[in-house]
Amino acid sequence: MLEIIQECECFYRFLMKKNDKGFLMLRRILLILMILVLNISGICSAKDPSEVHEKIQHFAKGALPSEVTHKILKVAVCEMAPFAFLKNGGESYQGISIDVWEFIARKNGISFKYFPVTKEEGIKGISERKYDILLGGIPDFVQEKGHEFEYTVPFYVSGLGVAALKSDPIKVVMDYFISWNFFKVILILLIFIIVQTFTLWIFERKINPHYKGGFWTGIGNGLWWSAGIAALNEAGDVSTKSMWGRVIAVFWMFVALILVNIFTGSIASKLTVGELSAHIQELSALRHLKVVCLDGTESKRFLDEHFISCKVVPSLKEGLSSLNHNDAQALVYNEPALKYEMNNHPNPNIKFIPAGIVNQYYSFMVPRGSDILYFLNQEILMLLNMQEVRSILLKYFGSGQDMRSE
Repeated sequence: MLEIIQECECFYRFLMKKNDKGFLMLRRILLILMILVLNISGICSAKDPSEVHEKIQHFAKGALPSEVTHKILKVAVCEMAPFAFLKNGGESYQGISIDVWEFIARKNGISFKYFPVTKEEGIKGISERKYDILLGGIPDFVQEKGHEFEYTVPFYVSGLGVAALKSDPIKVVMDYFISWNFFKVILILLIFIIVQTFTLWIFERKINPHYKGGFWTGIGNGLWWSAGIAALNEAGDVSTKSMWGRVIAVFWMFVALILVNIFTGSIASKLTVGELSAHIQELSALRHLKVVCLDGTESKRFLDEHFISCKVVPSLKEGLSSLNHNDAQALVYNEPALKYEMNNHPNPNIKFIPAGIVNQYYSFMVPRGSDILYFLNQEILMLLNMQEVRSILLKYFGSGQDMRSE
């Protein structure tokens, strides 16, 4: 039965990534099936007839196990906006995880008490059964040795996001045209043209009428020929006659092709740097940018694994400040936190770009074998089907954001 539940959960996580309407009905059907499987598995795990009777009653009523309803649940909170944070520096919590949990608690009359913890304290406390539930910005952490915890089904699927400066493509190109890098490319191209023209004149001046008539006439025709090959890959009415002249001509065609591609590629690179695409889906889009990230985060680990150089900043606000002062070109960070910060502190010079890389599944954490796990799974699945989670996300992200919990 456990294997069936795990397979259903994996398939549901896959469907949560799909935003097509065709997948919506399939997700809802799977929600119903998962609720049935979760409850039937709870009934089948009973060891005596009285326990079976009790679990059937809970299945019919959608209630908590009796051993949970008669105590105050200890709920650990790992602060991370927008999932769990204090209201205006006060004593009460708010956030996506908090709202989802409190909706479930109110609906089922659950008594609980919050306990602020760090991520490490929360994981240790859950593993040692010091706490019943851990809330906060909790994606699927890697379970290290000695950790004994489980995740509920996710109520939100997200990933890494990118913040980048807004810029005018025309201004980017014009700035490049007056930059030293542009003049270096032009200088190299001119040196190759002059050397090739002079070499060609040496071999062609005696047998080719285009190169007779004096030094400057021959050099002028040679420059015209070289420029035509470089720009249009054709020489017009000027041609080579000698064997060595043709060897040089073939060599120059290849060199000109490479140099022109370098020239156009450098302009395209500047455009990519200045105006990132609306949706980053390839790592190559980040490799030639000045990237900043926060130390000890999933974004830092991801960039290191893919050998993308980045500068570490101590906080999200400092990372956005680096963008605003042109000290960086892209900030890679946790997508929900980045969206929330930019939604609450909008900057007209900075835009948010969904990266579409590294999916993270946000859920609750409970001790391994906890009696409340299947109940929470059932409640979260019902919330997703009711679109209640979407309403919570709109509260923190605004109507213009991508809601990938549906």
